[in-house]
Amino acid sequence: MPIQREPSVRRLLLKLLMLVLVGLAGRVAAADAPSLAFGVITTTTVAETRAAWEPFFAAMRRGTGLDVHGVYHATYEEAVDAVVRNLVQLAWVSNKAALDCIERTNVEVFAQLVDSAGSLGYRSIIVTRRDSALLSIDPLLNRPRTWRFAMGEPSSTSGAVMLEYALFVPRGIKPEEHFQALRRGTHAQTLAAVLGGQVHAGTYNTEELHRLREQSPAQAMQLRILWESAMIPKDPLLWRRDLPLSVRKRIADYIFGVGRTDDEKLMLKRMFDLAGFKRSSNQQLKFVLDVDDFKQRSEVLLDARMSESAKNERLSDLRERYVRLSRAVQADADPPR
Repeated sequence: MPIQREPSVRRLLLKLLMLVLVGLAGRVAAADAPSLAFGVITTTTVAETRAAWEPFFAAMRRGTGLDVHGVYHATYEEAVDAVVRNLVQLAWVSNKAALDCIERTNVEVFAQLVDSAGSLGYRSIIVTRRDSALLSIDPLLNRPRTWRFAMGEPSSTSGAVMLEYALFVPRGIKPEEHFQALRRGTHAQTLAAVLGGQVHAGTYNTEELHRLREQSPAQAMQLRILWESAMIPKDPLLWRRDLPLSVRKRIADYIFGVGRTDDEKLMLKRMFDLAGFKRSSNQQLKFVLDVDDFKQRSEVLLDARMSESAKNERLSDLRERYVRLSRAVQADADPPR
């Protein structure tokens, strides 16, 4: 009796066809998944930040199957510009920089940093050298054209915004005019200027001070704190609202799941003394919106060079801006499905 081979041949052909279809589906899915640039602000140096964050992006590529790569910004201005121009589709930025981005482009807060101590936020501080003649904040504020000062860029929440809100604007102080010399830069640059004696005092924050105490306790011992701000919410992560929902879901699954293994915990610790990320939304920016609005309105009211009509026009513009951004920060993030 002849051997019947046709069924086995048919099964083999079907298996080959299935393999081809699976391969094609995989290639289509890969083609549909965009290449993603993830912007990272720099508080120390670009080289140090890149070395700390590159293992995270390598793990994120493995965990999501997405082509994610880091883009490291030397200034807050560069970071905001990259988000606005869609040069990056995800970003870690300050609260103030996030507000600037939301005002100018189609992004939203979806996550918030969680540090290893589990704290809800951090504080802006002004520091001087322990051997400085400055023993309190009062001489710095009350004696114009006497002191050299270092502070952050305008989009730095702890390096600029909180000082202007709590100290400078209520006293009618314009830093460029009040100080004998003014420097702007990163937290690392302001610290170096203080410790090196190039300035009498400068801005820093409690997060950076905590890391300094761990990594360079001798330097930390050289500092005296002159002032602390109110609590600032932890920095947010942004993503573009027009990213495909399937892509956002893969990102969210990884972001909110990372930090469970010992290797992941060590990786996060080296990044920014992190323990992980928690879900957040634009609502966390309400605090910085109120601070920024108060600052801008107060500057207008205290400007003796502006006419009353010009002040009223500018204040009307600011009211419209506040209402518009209030709606944006009160909206919940779009949940990835």
